[in-house]
Amino acid sequence: MSKIYDKYKELKKKDSNKLYLIKCGKFYIFVDKDCDYINNYIVLKKVLLTKDVYKCGFPVEKVEDYLKVFKNQGIDIEVVANLDLVEKNKTDINQYIKNIDIDNLTPKQALDILYEIRGIVNE
Repeated sequence: MSKIYDKYKELKKKDSNKLYLIKCGKFYIFVDKDCDYINNYIVLKKVLLTKDVYKCGFPVEKVEDYLKVFKNQGIDIEVVANLDLVEKNKTDINQYIKNIDIDNLTPKQALDILYEIRGIVNE
């Protein structure tokens, strides 16, 4: 999951004014400061992405509904649907699984990873 955060930081360096909505398996998520910011407009459940970083989001099938809300609020959102991480993991799912630090996961994070892996396999 830290690769998602790394990608988020890379995107924020390019344009810190935008909020980045990142596709993660069968969910779209906001990360870190974007997670905090979006919750000023619409309350989404915050959960840990890493030990210190939160994420929040919603299922991919709801993206159009949420994008309408964000547009109506004048929020500058960039949808990041094809992370290099996802493409890489399609070709090497075993390596992705080996890199998961299972000793430091919460049950919720473990479930999120399972949904992400299922999303990668089903794409």
